[in-house]
Amino acid sequence: MRQNWLSVPRRREEERLDPHVYKRGVNGLTVEKAVERTYPRVMKILARSGEEHSAFEGQLVRQTIRACLISQVSRANLYRIAGILVADRRDEGAHLGRSLALAYVASLREAFLSDLSVGEQITSPLGPGEVRYISGRGDRAVVKLDEEPDNEIWLPVIQLFRLNPEDTARRAS
Repeated sequence: MRQNWLSVPRRREEERLDPHVYKRGVNGLTVEKAVERTYPRVMKILARSGEEHSAFEGQLVRQTIRACLISQVSRANLYRIAGILVADRRDEGAHLGRSLALAYVASLREAFLSDLSVGEQITSPLGPGEVRYISGRGDRAVVKLDEEPDNEIWLPVIQLFRLNPEDTARRAS
């Protein structure tokens, strides 16, 4: 059950901002600038637990924060969730045996990005890329492939997979 203080991400295509607007800025701040301000603060909050995070975990946190900002989740909620996780770890030992960075990514996805969202990094049959648009019905998405940054292609959502932090962490160890 979603708590009242969480902002609700825009789910329909017509409610989302055009990705080209991100470069011009929304409310005086581009998505890239907002990520650059938000990411270090979130990592400082998570570091209060005394836990070190790998570069891969940091990359997952950055990508998830970016997807949340594009979905118009407030930065205050991104900080609040990180603080709640650290407090839970300190007070109750919550998420022991699991990196707080991965718990943070899972919490954001559960609260705001349960479906595939614009801005998320994915893998597809054609290679890795970023989701740029999602159709109104949610069955197709425009993906900007990493190998072809000038091309955006429509793909069925069923063929797109977000990076699962737990599976990737298991493979890396």
